[in-house]
Amino acid sequence: MISDKLVLPFAGAVICLLVLSSKQVRAIVAKYFQSPILNDKANTETKEEKPKQTMQKPSPLMITPEQVKNWDDRPWRPFRWPYHQTMSIYKLDINHWLDMDKYYWHYIQEKERIWHKYGRENIDWLPESEDACLELMEIVTEHMVDRYPLLFTVLADKKEKGKIIRNELTKEILDMTLPLKEHPLMYVTKMAKEDFYVVLKNPTDGLHYLVAAAVPFPGGSFGINHKIGKHLDIIHDDVPYYHEKLKKSMERWFEKLDEFSPVERASWYITWDHKLKVNNIYQLPKFVPNLESDMKSTDPKDFNIRVERQTLRRLPRSRAIIFTNHPIFYSIDEMKDEPNVPSLLRKIIYEAPESIIKYKNFQFIRDHISGYLDSLINRQKDLGLISDDTPVKTLPTYPFAHWTKTDFDMHNGWSNPKFPEKKPDYRESMQAETKFGNE
Repeated sequence: MISDKLVLPFAGAVICLLVLSSKQVRAIVAKYFQSPILNDKANTETKEEKPKQTMQKPSPLMITPEQVKNWDDRPWRPFRWPYHQTMSIYKLDINHWLDMDKYYWHYIQEKERIWHKYGRENIDWLPESEDACLELMEIVTEHMVDRYPLLFTVLADKKEKGKIIRNELTKEILDMTLPLKEHPLMYVTKMAKEDFYVVLKNPTDGLHYLVAAAVPFPGGSFGINHKIGKHLDIIHDDVPYYHEKLKKSMERWFEKLDEFSPVERASWYITWDHKLKVNNIYQLPKFVPNLESDMKSTDPKDFNIRVERQTLRRLPRSRAIIFTNHPIFYSIDEMKDEPNVPSLLRKIIYEAPESIIKYKNFQFIRDHISGYLDSLINRQKDLGLISDDTPVKTLPTYPFAHWTKTDFDMHNGWSNPKFPEKKPDYRESMQAETKFGNE
């Protein structure tokens, strides 16, 4: 039976540096935050004055609402072996801070439904977050208008008083002029399909706290009301290895993040549905008493990988740290011709560290899907995609599919070349899946 535990994508975003030495940790800081490796000598030396940095603006992507209906997001494949708990962060191309895809309408509709049904259980804020949330709204608005000129139209720009824009995808007019008619997080929720977490350092104790969040799609069985106002240690309480390995490094990591060095990463788990608020793999017996029989009655080829695509960036004015999470679903079936992917999945669900297996509930589903994964592995050998001697290891194109860089299409985004006639599309399934009492 699945345990009644909290599963928080925000926690996964900072499961970092757990198996690294202090020297390696400092090297990573230098690499990703473009600062000298921190040591006593570096701190005492006189540094040359650097040119003033400016926030990078995204390049316009001239896609229309009609084209978005067939647009695919980047194909994430964040599967690693050996499986070590590391941050696995990459410098974020600001063009991909808030990505677009054909599921946009479904995500926005689900956000509205969840807000009306659950309210501040999933979207909440503390008074001290006011400035940060306002700045977040302004930066999200600016990004969407700059990145997608044909999807978001500025109807009026009243400068310091704010903007009025039209979302050309939903046809909703968003009046963000002061005084605001809704909370800034509500406007952010109506523009981007990502979840947003707002973290601020408390000036009294110098520690970081979650002060606001718009998270309709946590995937697990919790509400933001359990996390709002809590310190990072509380938020990450259930994360494997956090207290043993990561706790001391966490505050330093947040302290070093600057507004010019946003990063991204991805985590994942397996489920047999496309629900956004609570996936079946993390359902509770009190809501779904027949969960195991439901799982076992599902064809293994219908199981999905839910990728949690995450970013971290700092806002320049409020100094808030913004964490975003965007769930994306990929069926195991659509990855069956990608060399070593089935082999990686099978190895990880059985041989990953036991705490990770438990955290992601792999033990609940692995025996049901292992035969299917074995058949895909043998199929890849028959097709010559892999051999008996092919090592099972992290993909050379990690964290993306091997065809990502060569198959970009300005009208379709990143399209799997193995689906030339009918691209993977889960919109119909998303709409049809049964919602339970906590969804």
